Amino acid sequence: MKIIKPLSFAFFLITSLSGSSIVLAQKKQTTIQTNITGQIEKVNGNEILERLADQRIALNKNRSNNNFPKAEYIINRSNPSIINFNGLDYHIKNNRLTGIEGLNLSDSVLNQITAKLVLLDSIQFDQSERLNNEYINPKTNPQKIWYIDRQFMLTLKMFSSTVRDIAALTRNENPSLAVEANVAKMRLPNIDKAAKNLNMQSLLSLSK
Repeated sequence: MKIIKPLSFAFFLITSLSGSSIVLAQKKQTTIQTNITGQIEKVNGNEILERLADQRIALNKNRSNNNFPKAEYIINRSNPSIINFNGLDYHIKNNRLTGIEGLNLSDSVLNQITAKLVLLDSIQFDQSERLNNEYINPKTNPQKIWYIDRQFMLTLKMFSSTVRDIAALTRNENPSLAVEANVAKMRLPNIDKAAKNLNMQSLLSLSK
């Protein structure tokens, strides 16, 4: 009995210490995960696109209120972000797509998607600022406001269709491979060309 008790006590001590170490490790891991999560901004990209469009539509219906929507970036954010488009989580850092949740994509494809989205994001932001400036310009050309507004809405539409097309590719049996194989076929958006097709006569009549 004298031999068994010390051995039993030693086993109990080792087991207790091991259990405490696991608990501490779990707590530490939880803390790290919480800190990282707290630094990441999570947003619904589709809701942003819809809101930006709705704000301009509302302004066009009642321009007398002078409540101009503030120009807002979608992709270009100050904090690392997870932006959800059509059910896909886009991981964004420093204005660059670093990954899409659940997909194994090469740097080349990520760069191609980044180029498309950042281009559209930059255009819609610039157009939004231009519109606000034209609204308060007493010498503005109403036709110019109309044209810039059409470009702005067209840019949002292109952005929406781009992320929608990417989401559609992930419905294949091998989603990562489908995105890898088809993103290169998606040309960079050309807003000017689309606008010309929208109304060539209005484009030619604008003063540069």
